Amino acid sequence: MTEIAFDKYATKGGYHWVEYFGPLHRINAATRARYDGIVAALRANGIGKSSRVLDVGCGDAALTGLIATEFGAQVEGIDTTPLSIDLAKSEFAKRSLKGEFRLIDGYKYPYPADSFDAVVCSDVIEHVAMPDLMLREMWRVLKPSGVLVVTTPARYTEAPLDPMHVQEWFAGDFKKFCEAALGTRVDLRVSHPIAVAELYALPTMLGRVVRLSVNLLAKLGTNAFSRPAGFRAFSAQMVVAVKHAGRPS
Repeated sequence: MTEIAFDKYATKGGYHWVEYFGPLHRINAATRARYDGIVAALRANGIGKSSRVLDVGCGDAALTGLIATEFGAQVEGIDTTPLSIDLAKSEFAKRSLKGEFRLIDGYKYPYPADSFDAVVCSDVIEHVAMPDLMLREMWRVLKPSGVLVVTTPARYTEAPLDPMHVQEWFAGDFKKFCEAALGTRVDLRVSHPIAVAELYALPTMLGRVVRLSVNLLAKLGTNAFSRPAGFRAFSAQMVVAVKHAGRPS
């Protein structure tokens, strides 16, 4: 399987910041739901001001910034492209946020084992050729009792809809894949109903009305992408795993 260079930042800049923090007509409720789900998982597992959190594949660091803002935690981000690191540093500087960002090459991270209270990876694992190695390296740098949160699109078409994705998994398959790679049980959560996602993406007047309506609700605290009740098929998934004390890295 061949990885394809992620080039959206070259043309769109730090667009994830706009998708989460921007005005009503420019936010992306799907992105907001994904980030909010990660924040909720961190909060449920005791992440706070004294915590050290690593964002793997941080990109423009919008998620890293949200975590820093929500928890006041010590945040660090790593990525494989210089542009991503430059954007991350620039966006943090604009907002007077504190964080450390490093350029990495491959699947080895420049940290000793048991370094972080939490490791997050938001819609990155589907872009890599060796996701099992990626999972194990994130697990290695996670402290005992720390929490790993990984999100990825749920597979629901024969081939990935995004040409930059190396692979996608059905929800049950992703859970099994993560458990095999990590050697522990994981909690799988699904979100982003396909019906909502399809309507939200329509390039028509109906799609525009749906987007503005969903965005408004998201701004008011009720995100349609976060609410699986009443739906049967979903386009996003999140794995949460706690590294129990005594379990090998």
